[in-house]
Amino acid sequence: MSTQQGSYWYDNFQEETQVQELERLYRQASTLLETERQMWPGLGILPGRSVLDLGCGSGVITNELAKEVYPAQVTGIDISQDLLRKSQLDCLANAKKERNISFQEGNVYDLPFRDGVFDVVYARLIFQHLNKPLDALKNIWRVIKPGGLLCIVDVDRDWSSLYPEPQTSVNLDQAVIERQIEQGGDPWVGRKLGHYLSSSRFVGIKTNVTLVDSDQLGLANFFNMLSFGSTYNSEQNQLVKLQEEVRPDVQALLDSPYAWAGFGLFVVTGRKE
Repeated sequence: MSTQQGSYWYDNFQEETQVQELERLYRQASTLLETERQMWPGLGILPGRSVLDLGCGSGVITNELAKEVYPAQVTGIDISQDLLRKSQLDCLANAKKERNISFQEGNVYDLPFRDGVFDVVYARLIFQHLNKPLDALKNIWRVIKPGGLLCIVDVDRDWSSLYPEPQTSVNLDQAVIERQIEQGGDPWVGRKLGHYLSSSRFVGIKTNVTLVDSDQLGLANFFNMLSFGSTYNSEQNQLVKLQEEVRPDVQALLDSPYAWAGFGLFVVTGRKE
């Protein structure tokens, strides 16, 4: 794991984990798409406005952003060569004929763009993995046009809940938190993002939290978005053991008359003067 990038490094996953993780990323993006899409007009993601999709991952959201801002250009950027290879061909195949979408390998700490290029930078579920968020924000600020907008979508561990919650789930959750912190991530980043933007020259900062829960999605769909720590278990026998222990309890919840799970999706915006 690169100490600069933080707690998520797709290219270092074993091949089987890569396949499973790409499938999960597709499910996650597709499940949350409508929730995010409803926010976009209010975030300045409108026809004619260029967008940088930062940490574009599976490319599902990049493709939808391209439809939303057409004919303006959307650029998806990710540090993972493997993810870009696996996602961009499928994404381009489903984009508009005019192809107002492109992909590029790049690092959030050293974005390969000149100053003031983008109307909007959209950073989705990436800041929880960064160990130098202020350094990242300094670089993001540089590539936004004057008057342009940064939108960060992320989570906060204390804004997630499950009931009934088996002890096996509690044990796994704590182990995943510890592992994410060890690798340079921040499970509680959601609440901090507004302060980070304020410390990085952004103005007009707003933080909104949208509830995403199993009543909306169905409990099975909700669980299908989650990794259950699989992205942190490389050579971690204890995590693998905890994952195996939680599986029957999750199935029991799915078979129960009613259980509830939810989390807060933090949407934090700031403008470059």
